[in-house]
Amino acid sequence: MLVFALLLLTSIMVEARTFNITDLIVPKVVSPGEDEVEIECRYDANFTLLNWFKEPNEFFRYRPGRAPSTRSFPILGIGRIEIIACGPTACRLKLGSLTEEATGLYRCDIERDLVPYNFATRKAYMEVHGHEHRKPLLEGLGEEFGEGDDMRALCRAEPNTEIRWYINGHEVQEMRGSSKFMRKSSRLIFLGIPPMVTVQCAEYKFGKLYGSNQEKARWKGTNGKDERPQEQRNDSNSITTYYLFVYFLCVYCLLKL
Repeated sequence: MLVFALLLLTSIMVEARTFNITDLIVPKVVSPGEDEVEIECRYDANFTLLNWFKEPNEFFRYRPGRAPSTRSFPILGIGRIEIIACGPTACRLKLGSLTEEATGLYRCDIERDLVPYNFATRKAYMEVHGHEHRKPLLEGLGEEFGEGDDMRALCRAEPNTEIRWYINGHEVQEMRGSSKFMRKSSRLIFLGIPPMVTVQCAEYKFGKLYGSNQEKARWKGTNGKDERPQEQRNDSNSITTYYLFVYFLCVYCLLKL
């Protein structure tokens, strides 16, 4: 029993010690004339999900062992996302067709959503200079919505481009090609505390992102309170409880011996 308890405790300590991001490589400044950069997230971890973010917006996802294992999302200021390599020690991307809107805080998150749960994150700021680009005009989106309200917006894009609409980074497939955004509001699409939603209009030419713009709206009557379901608010507490249980179990076994 003593050997089992020590092995269990050692396993937990090893998992906690080795789950980390060792380095985040993001250029601090992108000078005029440079229209692409490489970014890299290096890690020492057995994770199930990796995410790249610019500010709060996800633009790349990597799930080892899945098919397909990678997915990218349109993001303001970045016209092209290419995978150089994502594997057991690092995930390296090339960002192209940059504009000044690409300036911001970049973040790499890794997560293990199996027991024992683990999470690590690292951030770096990138400033892009001298890369101006026309954006489509997005107008008409209200500042706040309630359950069942009509959400409407209008996107004015360049001729001969295809308009695509995104909500929180996910494309609304049935609205592809339409200049008008129409949807019934639902609390399910408002994220965060207080809850917000991002509506994005992106224009594509010959299958490539040409320009994009986005607006945000908030849920009616929010005052900064945590409105998530109780079970979601308890997630972090349950993880802490799990580790405390294992710790006291090991201590109990040692005392019995």
